[in-house]
Amino acid sequence: FLALAAATTQTTAAFVVSPSKSGACAMLSTKTTPSTTSLQMGILDFFSEDAKKEREERKRREVEEQQRLQKEIMERRQNPEKMEEYEARVRVRRQLRMTGNDEAAEVIKMYDD
Repeated sequence: FLALAAATTQTTAAFVVSPSKSGACAMLSTKTTPSTTSLQMGILDFFSEDAKKEREERKRREVEEQQRLQKEIMERRQNPEKMEEYEARVRVRRQLRMTGNDEAAEVIKMYDD
């Protein structure tokens, strides 16, 4: 039943009055155009295939981002120069926060992209 409702088509027909050579009006039917409509079902959309694929794709992207960030952390810990740069940024950010300058602390870029 839901599949039938989601796949319904709607046709329209309009009649146009046009004068003929004899002065009488003729009724002409215009071309019908089928259109498909998507049925939005609110909470039940959660179970649709498209919604499931979208959730899985979002989760996959989130996991990839977390793995990338974890890899950067591990590389930084193994490289003394990168670790020193990171610790310097942390010191500056902490100092700004302690002086109450939160806006400036938010601007400091902590991680390399």
